[in-house]
Amino acid sequence: MSDRLPLTDLPRTLIEGGYEAPNYRTCYTAATDARIPAKKTKAGRWVFSPEDLPAIADAMRLSDAHAA
Repeated sequence: MSDRLPLTDLPRTLIEGGYEAPNYRTCYTAATDARIPAKKTKAGRWVFSPEDLPAIADAMRLSDAHAA
């Protein structure tokens, strides 16, 4: 399993992965609603795995920025 990143990095990571990224609030809501693979740490921070980007983009119905 790869290192997990804080959810605050998700919009930028999606952009760098070639996806149209939603704002942070949309990402946070998707995480708390269990629509994307993310988890809450013991410290109370939401994190995600960069390996899950395709699944996250699919769950959030994000289009490929290059196709737009």
